[in-house]
Amino acid sequence: MEIRHQISAQEFLELRKSVQWKEVSLEILEQALCHSMDVVGIYENNTIVGMARLVGDGCFKAMLTDVIVKPFFQKKGYGKILIKEILKHVSSNVCIEANPTKGNIDFYVSCGFIYNPNEQEGVYLWTKKQ
Repeated sequence: MEIRHQISAQEFLELRKSVQWKEVSLEILEQALCHSMDVVGIYENNTIVGMARLVGDGCFKAMLTDVIVKPFFQKKGYGKILIKEILKHVSSNVCIEANPTKGNIDFYVSCGFIYNPNEQEGVYLWTKKQ
């Protein structure tokens, strides 16, 4: 397994297709990658199997998005590895939000996010000052 902090638009497209997400152009995916605070790709045998990216203002608010793991590699810990790696590079006192798809809330809670459906739509994690 190898972790990289850069992926190509083609790899992003490949991952999106693997989980049947809406197809978008390579140009749009390239722009999304360029405007991300951080992008993490996880590779097996030099082939991408998962990714996550963080977007935001870089100091106060961020959104964890595009957490994708190819179906064959799901439920094997790759998603948690991606989130842990992205969190290593976030400054302290940042509120990170995620909007999980149906059925993925428990995964985010297991990664430390807080879910309170009476008060919010998504899940949140506050980074702490060291």
